[in-house]
Amino acid sequence: MKINTTFYSPKDSIQWKSVFAGLTTMLLMALVACAKTGVQREPSLLSPVYLGQMDGKNEAIIRYEYNKGELIQLCDRAISEATHRLDVVAQLAPKDRNFDNTVLSLEATLADFSDVTGPLTFMGYVSTNADIRKESEDCESKVGQFAVGIVTRKDLYTAIKGQKPRNSQEARLYTETLDSFEKNGLKLPEAKLEKVRELKKQLTALETEFSANLNNDKSTVTYTPEELEGLSESFLGRLKKDENGNYIATTKSTDYVQVMQSAVKEETRRKMLLAYTNRAGSANTELLEKAILLREKIATLMGYKTWADYKISSQMAKSAKSVHHFLRSLQGKLSKKNKADLDQLLAYKKELDPQAKQVEMWDINYLTYQLKKRDYSLDDDKIREYFPLETVTVGMFEVYSQILNVRFEQVTDADVWAPDVRLYKIFDKKTSELIAYFFTDFTPREGKYGHAAAFTLIQGRLLNHHYNIPVSSIVANFNPPANGRPSLLNHDEVETLFHEFGHIMHQTLTRAPYASLSGTSVRRDFVEAPSQMLENWVWQESILNKISGHYKNSSEKLPQDILKKMLEAKDFNQGYFYTRQLFLGLFDYTIHTQKGVVDTVKVHDQLYKSILGIDPLSGNRFAAGFGHMMGGYDAGYYGYLWSEVYAQDMFTQFENGKLLDPAVGMKYRKTILESGNMMDPMGLLKQFLGREPNQEAFFRKLGI
Repeated sequence: MKINTTFYSPKDSIQWKSVFAGLTTMLLMALVACAKTGVQREPSLLSPVYLGQMDGKNEAIIRYEYNKGELIQLCDRAISEATHRLDVVAQLAPKDRNFDNTVLSLEATLADFSDVTGPLTFMGYVSTNADIRKESEDCESKVGQFAVGIVTRKDLYTAIKGQKPRNSQEARLYTETLDSFEKNGLKLPEAKLEKVRELKKQLTALETEFSANLNNDKSTVTYTPEELEGLSESFLGRLKKDENGNYIATTKSTDYVQVMQSAVKEETRRKMLLAYTNRAGSANTELLEKAILLREKIATLMGYKTWADYKISSQMAKSAKSVHHFLRSLQGKLSKKNKADLDQLLAYKKELDPQAKQVEMWDINYLTYQLKKRDYSLDDDKIREYFPLETVTVGMFEVYSQILNVRFEQVTDADVWAPDVRLYKIFDKKTSELIAYFFTDFTPREGKYGHAAAFTLIQGRLLNHHYNIPVSSIVANFNPPANGRPSLLNHDEVETLFHEFGHIMHQTLTRAPYASLSGTSVRRDFVEAPSQMLENWVWQESILNKISGHYKNSSEKLPQDILKKMLEAKDFNQGYFYTRQLFLGLFDYTIHTQKGVVDTVKVHDQLYKSILGIDPLSGNRFAAGFGHMMGGYDAGYYGYLWSEVYAQDMFTQFENGKLLDPAVGMKYRKTILESGNMMDPMGLLKQFLGREPNQEAFFRKLGI
């Protein structure tokens, strides 16, 4: 959150999707890896983004300003040009076809198309101009329809089928490309294929609308000063007020988290939770339930029992049955830890209120945070002082630089879409070769995507005898500077930053030869593993000293007593946290294995009670804001837990004094990060570990 396509972390972050990740496998990920731009190549005549070698003054990698109607015009022209190029491939006489003018031409066309349309669709998530965001959303919908049409074109499938790869790299590309067509119905009779094509276009439109609704949601909650008892002065100082002097809190994560963990009054928290779980409530609930029906119809036409069976068949897990077994086996292992955590929270609640009978949904964050303050002397407001965003970012760069043998350099005169956006270059430390670019966009603003995400803006690929430079961007919403203080992070946000930057490294350090197989275009239930592994660094004393520094004096590191308490509290409430992850995985699995109309509110409430042991909030529409279900993680949310098994196993290679070992780091970079999807994940893991992967480190982390 964090996935190549949209990837959400357990903290609701994303490693951003191609808009079609929920519809297709590898081919569509390559086609619209969101907001790619073209660099170091001959520009398309239609390209709105090509800016040469990017070595002049005021470097601008992606275009972000458009005249009214221009963005849609460029989108339409890009679709027209790509259609022409694809038609040329499809119309080749059988005797004239070869690997170059079919498979490789298809690959190049889709990569070039993404170079043009990616920046257009990316603007819908970050642009400061509402008109541009609207045109971008419309473009995203058009591109989605077009993409579905491509992977269901029988003439293209016929043109590439039977071509002979000349080496192992081409063999991998051929197999993955052919599989992506067949996964979209190309083996079906024409009548069924046409139905699949139409249903997928409808599904794409629903998913795009769902996402736009969340991006454009402006839900707020108005509180009297008394209702915000417990909130810090620094937080209150940055909230807007109405004409009566009441505070207006948004449902963006920056406000939501603070209210839920610090507001003393239960009703204050309940109101915030109700508003948060009703963002785009009725509209998105309807869209999701329509999408579930469409997915079931598609799966049936494709010959699968359920959508989960259809989606999971191409992942590491292979079958819905194995996913269900994995999740249910964890439920048994986690149930005691979850109950113990909730009993502890209830005991504390009774100390605060002797009449309390049970822990409510809106109590969890508050009781957890207050217990941490009491038992571990951990106060987020105090901790934040030692994690100014700038200091953490610089420290994080130092850590990643040492591990991965790279160097980061800010482009000080970059031309960017918002004043606080920054552009950086990545160089190989040994050769000084320019490897990649990435942006950081950390401050909340109206109309911006609301959580944390790692967007692939252009995937690496071999092009004209050189390697095309990848470009990515972190998009996040950390507390903005206010009241004379810079942006200050709590430790959870530091962990999120490390997670998302792990995705950036996966996207930008790739050396895979084909765009469709580069970077994070890997199996969905593996893509989170590299980033999850890197979360471990923020729980190491030496690293915390490196990335901390008081905002008034950066040389003043996180005090030893706070650091010690943080490490002691690492496993606090982890039974509940992982059980909640399990609940989300089972919610996803359940709605995508049921038949007919699915009442997502009912499914949520029943599972929440049975798995977590807490009554759900009356009136909640949680699934309306569960972007994973319409952003590529449908029948795939289990991947967070599945990936973490491998993440913790990989981390064993860095233990025992090897946290910053460049030799281990370089092996990780070469084997895992650079490879992309040129080999199945299990093969990559075996190469890196030097053995078969196992679950021991994962279970050890969970204490089970």
